[in-house]
Amino acid sequence: IPHPVSHVAYGYAAQLCALNEDGTVKLLAAAHDVGKAVNPVSVEGQIEGGVVMGMGFALTEQYVLENGEPKSKFGTLGLLKADKVPEIEPIIIEKPGVEAAYGAIGIGEITSIPTAPAIAGAFYKWNGQFQTKLPLSGTPYERKKK
Repeated sequence: IPHPVSHVAYGYAAQLCALNEDGTVKLLAAAHDVGKAVNPVSVEGQIEGGVVMGMGFALTEQYVLENGEPKSKFGTLGLLKADKVPEIEPIIIEKPGVEAAYGAIGIGEITSIPTAPAIAGAFYKWNGQFQTKLPLSGTPYERKKK
């Protein structure tokens, strides 16, 4: 093809985590640049789902591997339960995108990427402990040792 048109897009995201006084997550606000939101309800759902995944990764989930072999059973992964999900405020940022795909630049994996750093930053502000391993320790979500 003499003049091919490629679909290249960059999405941007910012998330904020607010904690209650007891250290539980009160709010996760998630602003995502999606270009044109062709289906806004679906975009909000994608943001909410990614935030919940990121919250589990940051606070409760542990997937144990030994020499590359999974050792965790589904019930022991620490997946976040519905009653532990805080208020999530999805914020859709629309701007002119590329001509392809009706101006949409996409929403997907990026929804879960900023969540753990936002939560880690909130806990650093809460207890003064800078942590570099997930799930975070010293939180109300930490799994009890047997």
